[in-house]
Amino acid sequence: MLLSSILKSNGAASAASIPFEACRVTDPPKLSRFGFLPRSVCVGIIPYYTPACDGPRTVSAYAVPRDYHIFVRAAAERIADDFGAAFPGERIRVCGDNSPIDEADAAARAGLGVIGRNRLLITPEHSSFVFIFEAFSTLPPEREAVEPGRCLDCGRCAEACPAAFGDPEGCLSALTQTKGELSPGQEELIRRNRSVWGCDVCQLVCPYTERARRNGTLYSTDPWFLEDNIACPDPELIRDGQRFRERAYSWRGPGPILRNLALLGEGGGKE
Repeated sequence: MLLSSILKSNGAASAASIPFEACRVTDPPKLSRFGFLPRSVCVGIIPYYTPACDGPRTVSAYAVPRDYHIFVRAAAERIADDFGAAFPGERIRVCGDNSPIDEADAAARAGLGVIGRNRLLITPEHSSFVFIFEAFSTLPPEREAVEPGRCLDCGRCAEACPAAFGDPEGCLSALTQTKGELSPGQEELIRRNRSVWGCDVCQLVCPYTERARRNGTLYSTDPWFLEDNIACPDPELIRDGQRFRERAYSWRGPGPILRNLALLGEGGGKE
């Protein structure tokens, strides 16, 4: 059995294993906590866009389903069990959005997609609406890494950006997650775009997204992502501790999203 097969049987739509040395380490301390030096990284992708994302919404598409970290944690346990049974004596560590490497770069080097001007991984089947996770292990890689490909460079993402394209400090998605007071101009940007968390504009106008929609491959088919979709959270949800903890925006605390809801005239206020 290949490690990529184990990832696919536990939720990955596609997966590929490449040499660890081909990956770009961005957080050495996280790597040191593994307790072993990986020989390979098996990168998997999970599509998350659902039909609920097509209607009115005030949060980014990735935040419409329940927090995908919950999905990855459960998958990591299953992967570890399957791995232990298939490869006794070998070591493994599964990461998702908490990785010591540049995840999008590694996925592109694994041949799973290309890098867009917005620095996101764009896959041929699901466009950029995918989560990335990795299994670091002592197994040898299943394939050689490739040079990361680039998108069509059509410029649609830059033209459509409602804020300052390419500037992390000026990104609307980052702005909605900022704690504390905002300037009048920043408040107006949130009101005008009706976003209480995140922004998908650069992804939605992408020709890869249009193609995935035409081909019928844009949407997730995993039941986990199709249940409990909330496209427009309200203050009641944010103040419900149990329900709030199940959403992708809970890590930032209730303050920013309640502030943004208030800016849209939908209650909220300071927490």
